[in-house]
Amino acid sequence: MISWIWTQIKKHRRKLVYGGVLIGGVYMAYRYAHKRIKEIQEKEASDCLTHARRQHHFDSNQRTCNMTVLSMVPNLREILQQLFDTESITDTLKSNPSNKLELWEELKILSVTRMVCVVYACSIMSLLVRIQLNVIGGYIYLQNNNTSTHNSEKPEGAPGQTPVRVIPKPAQEKYLSEIKHFMDKGISQLGELIKSAVKKEISSISLKERLTFHNVESCLQHIRERLETSPEISNLSSPTLQLCPYMFPPENSATQGTDEIHEGLMQETRDILESADFHIVLKTSLDRGFQKLLDLLAESYKTNLQSGDPNSSHNTEYLLGGIPMAKLIPIFNGSLYKLCSDAPNPLLQELLLLESAKTLAANVYEAFSQPTS
Repeated sequence: MISWIWTQIKKHRRKLVYGGVLIGGVYMAYRYAHKRIKEIQEKEASDCLTHARRQHHFDSNQRTCNMTVLSMVPNLREILQQLFDTESITDTLKSNPSNKLELWEELKILSVTRMVCVVYACSIMSLLVRIQLNVIGGYIYLQNNNTSTHNSEKPEGAPGQTPVRVIPKPAQEKYLSEIKHFMDKGISQLGELIKSAVKKEISSISLKERLTFHNVESCLQHIRERLETSPEISNLSSPTLQLCPYMFPPENSATQGTDEIHEGLMQETRDILESADFHIVLKTSLDRGFQKLLDLLAESYKTNLQSGDPNSSHNTEYLLGGIPMAKLIPIFNGSLYKLCSDAPNPLLQELLLLESAKTLAANVYEAFSQPTS
């Protein structure tokens, strides 16, 4: 039996060798394929987990952004009240002063200026906070997920990547506090610019002149054109670019060069604020903000037209010639408390829910949460 087996082996040794090689090759290929499939599955699972972790952190960051913006509303309203103090003029007018006409003219300019400024201030503030928190959020995500090192003070990136830059908490707080530039100086400077544009547009409108809703809409559009266009940048596709100096400290500010990490964050933010994408979103926000303002004014017109006896001469003048400027001033003046109200704030809710603003936030977060090659 053994000799027969040996004879068969010698007789078919070539077939047995080829067969063994084939079986061995198939086995090795199977082992390799199995290993590769397992690696791919593990990588897919890791990528899925990383994506879910990043998405969770991003969503949490957006909730923080929304709450931060809404928490700043009372401060913004107080700033605008102080900058454009129409209430003190109203109180003075109650005493029937000798310069009553001059006070009414000043009240007219200030009420329209404040109304326009609240739209610009809310639009810019909501985008600034969103940009800053997503820049910091991206860096924090990188720091928390830098698994290639156990030393959080001196992290080292993966092969082919630059080390992850650590942003210490004091640097984060200092960077986020830069919103004070807009709140303390930017709004005031922007307000002066808006006041100048308003004067040029409505100074010639007398207090007795009746304005229809379309007249008011046209005035607001002309004011925007004065603010968002200039000979220097008229050929650019981003007319709101000239608003940048009011948003963020300029490069030649006193703090420049004092902190390398801080200045790096500042320059990265300036690059975003000067980008075409940001100004497309800013213009969209302003369009939505002014539409909300026009909706508010339209509702006021509707209320005035429907009040009282439809056949009375008082209501007829509204129907035929619009509303006198003097009677529109309280409506303009009160718009601050409706557009800049505490939560639920109809204007800011719309601005925070804009799809273009969400996309911009996602792009900023993605850019700063990816390791640099």
